[in-house]
Amino acid sequence: MPPRTSNTRTPRRMWLRLFAGFSLVLLLAGAAAVWYVKPEEKLDLSYDRLDLEPQLLQMAKERRPVLTLTEDELNNLFKKGLNDYLAEHPSTFVRITGAKFRQSGDRLTADINGMAGPVPFGAEFGMTMEVSTGAGGMITLHNDYTSIRGRKLPEGTLKVPQITVPLREHMPFMVEVERIELLGSGMRISFAVNWNDLLQLLLKWK
Repeated sequence: MPPRTSNTRTPRRMWLRLFAGFSLVLLLAGAAAVWYVKPEEKLDLSYDRLDLEPQLLQMAKERRPVLTLTEDELNNLFKKGLNDYLAEHPSTFVRITGAKFRQSGDRLTADINGMAGPVPFGAEFGMTMEVSTGAGGMITLHNDYTSIRGRKLPEGTLKVPQITVPLREHMPFMVEVERIELLGSGMRISFAVNWNDLLQLLLKWK
């Protein structure tokens, strides 16, 4: 049997090199994709409880039925709403690990970090805010776009479902929301109030 020549080994070597090169390209592409989607800022889901007692007490003393929530207070309110939603709708593949909300009028930008399987990601979710005085006051968040590092994703690729945030649980029962006005930063709420009952309740709380 004649010995094998280098010519017979060349095709095999070529295929091995091609396979190795292709594997390296896939590896580099995967590493680049992981780097591209990784969060740019460290965020968590912790929030401060919304305490309206001081504002309600001041409102009762002045007999002025208007209360203003700051953008920071809305951020805590929305983070609580997001936590409540996640508790009711757990996901095994995509997990949200952090969030921060920024307001501009009726527009809301949510910076959200999470895990898609083993891969950490950070994305920006553009939302509109819809307010209603029904049921003691409701804020509904609608996600209308998602972007990563400034590039919008195809619609439906990564989307946050509609989130409803109730105000009723933060208000005494004798306070009824008459109007909700979205400001450039923050929110103004007008009430129909039984002043005597409200003041007596607030003084009991103190």
